[in-house]
Amino acid sequence: MIERNGDWLSARVGDEIMMMSPEHGKYIGMNEVGARIWELIETPRDAATLCAELQREFDVSPVDCETEVNIFLAEMEKHGAISRS
Repeated sequence: MIERNGDWLSARVGDEIMMMSPEHGKYIGMNEVGARIWELIETPRDAATLCAELQREFDVSPVDCETEVNIFLAEMEKHGAISRS
């Protein structure tokens, strides 16, 4: 299960999202797909469900989607913005 962590504040800027963690003093900018992932995990969900939703919304193969989502989630985990169980 993937879920958001911490005190991250976010704001949409066009198709992107800018995030800030006052606690950690970090800023993160996300492109359109990253922004959509962030929105989707507002409700905790597993990676398969997340990829299925992204494949309905974007032109991406299942393999590419899984690969890119895992890279994105690993980066978000590194910043303490999400946790996976």
